[in-house]
Amino acid sequence: MKQYLMLTNEELKRSWKMIVAVILAMASIEILTVVGRVIYQERQVRNYMSDAKVTESEALRSFGKLSFEQASSYFSYVIMIGIVLVILYAIQIWYRDWFGESKYIYRLLLLPGGRAKIFFAKWTSLALVIISFIGLQWAVIQLSYAIFNWLIKNNYRASSFDISMTLKQLYTMNVVDVLILLILSLFVVSFLFMLVLLERSYRKAKGLLFIVLEVIALLVIMMGGMYVIETLDIFLSQEISGIMLAIFVLYFAYTIWKSLRLLKWKISV
Repeated sequence: MKQYLMLTNEELKRSWKMIVAVILAMASIEILTVVGRVIYQERQVRNYMSDAKVTESEALRSFGKLSFEQASSYFSYVIMIGIVLVILYAIQIWYRDWFGESKYIYRLLLLPGGRAKIFFAKWTSLALVIISFIGLQWAVIQLSYAIFNWLIKNNYRASSFDISMTLKQLYTMNVVDVLILLILSLFVVSFLFMLVLLERSYRKAKGLLFIVLEVIALLVIMMGGMYVIETLDIFLSQEISGIMLAIFVLYFAYTIWKSLRLLKWKISV
């Protein structure tokens, strides 16, 4: 346990500057887009009033009032970029140990005790990054809404607080939904870990072949399971949810088991 905690701390220390920089950059972009959208809306209204010689209320009827959903429309794209960066980090967190100048992976593999602590240290560091990303993004949405209300004139603003459908799906603030989002994210991390370890275990064409087979197997399991359930048409909706959940849990456990097995038996110094 002590080694696991030390390795987790080491992983976070090696990446915290990059993680903080990315999060701050994303937060800054999102806040600036809200500010920019408010300024642009007010400028459009003023220009229209000047060109068309109409009153402010008439201009607002033409353009419509600005809602927070419109002002935060770019948030979804920024979040997608963040998701891509987390995926790249999940791959980089392994490869940097092999391709760094000091070949840090050799030091890890030669540590006394089982190698499972190496896997779970990296897995835990990704979990903490994802939790931080979700929590801080929620904080940015609240802060952006406060800034939006502070900047915009009352008669320019749509009264209701609303966000886009994508953001609603990600930030329902329902504990169960947030937990499902976190579990799905960690499943993706585990799957990527397994693919990286497959490549590192077999290298070259054989490793690529195993990666392709694993991806195909996942698609077959997902699509085949849904096809069989829909074809048979004998299950209730709750039973279908239970079956899909069981398949998901089993495959989740498989990705972790497979990764630990590869790390223990196939990865050599």
